[in-house]
Amino acid sequence: MKTITKTISLLLLITFIFACENETSQNTVEENLGDIAVSDEIAQKAGPWTRQFTDNFDNTVSTSKWERTNRRDYNSNNCEYVSGNPRVTNFDNRSCLELSAYRYSNRYRSGHVKSRFSFKPNRNEQYRVSASIKLIAKQGSNYKGFAQTYGAWPAFWTVKEQNWPTGGEIDIMEGYSFGNSSHFASNLFYGTSTGQNLLETNAERRYPNSEGWHTYDLYWTNINGNVYLDILVDGNKVANYYNGIDSDLRLQNFGPHNVIFNLNVGSDTGIFDNSRINLFSRTYMYVDYVHVDKRSL
Repeated sequence: MKTITKTISLLLLITFIFACENETSQNTVEENLGDIAVSDEIAQKAGPWTRQFTDNFDNTVSTSKWERTNRRDYNSNNCEYVSGNPRVTNFDNRSCLELSAYRYSNRYRSGHVKSRFSFKPNRNEQYRVSASIKLIAKQGSNYKGFAQTYGAWPAFWTVKEQNWPTGGEIDIMEGYSFGNSSHFASNLFYGTSTGQNLLETNAERRYPNSEGWHTYDLYWTNINGNVYLDILVDGNKVANYYNGIDSDLRLQNFGPHNVIFNLNVGSDTGIFDNSRINLFSRTYMYVDYVHVDKRSL
């Protein structure tokens, strides 16, 4: 009986070790696939990019492409978005979308646009979302760096707003200004019930950024049903996401998403001391272009 027990125990131990190794191998494969989602190997095997959505902001803010929002911000009762705020203007010898934030009475007004176009990669498809953005402020006729402001919170992101966050949210760029300093991050939100994010801050990935123009890219990749997200700034990868980063993350449930640009001010959750908000005369978010491309893998 002792021999049988030992034999059974040995078999169970071997089975457990094999299962753990198999699970580790699976996670490694998933992580490695995420690493190659924007690699030369994928590019060589993939089909050509085809443009799905684009705006170079050459004339006006197209109402057929964008919804200009009237609402309070999601995270700040201090910020009110008004539909007349987003406009197309010339800046740095470029025709750009301009969102401007400024004090109005005892609150702040700003701009928010949401694309009418929505997207999600099918099996063995990849989407690329790209935008060129500059953040800056102005006091009278003098320009100020974004980092010199306090309480500005611009963002470039994609989301399914209905029943948020059950369809996921991808923050490609969020900037936070603290007066002579700033930080930037990408992030994800997801949950199985409306209004409940299960990821907490586990998906936040901070990255360095400087003043001036920057190109931000999201690669949203579906390889044989496995979904990966890669965030690049000026061609350099700053974040890679796959289901293994959090036990509650289900990237396969993300989408379809719309594209959003907004310039929030302040916070209801203590990110900023709202009494210290300083936008100078105005703080601006300029977008030179946004493109959404798709290819088969």
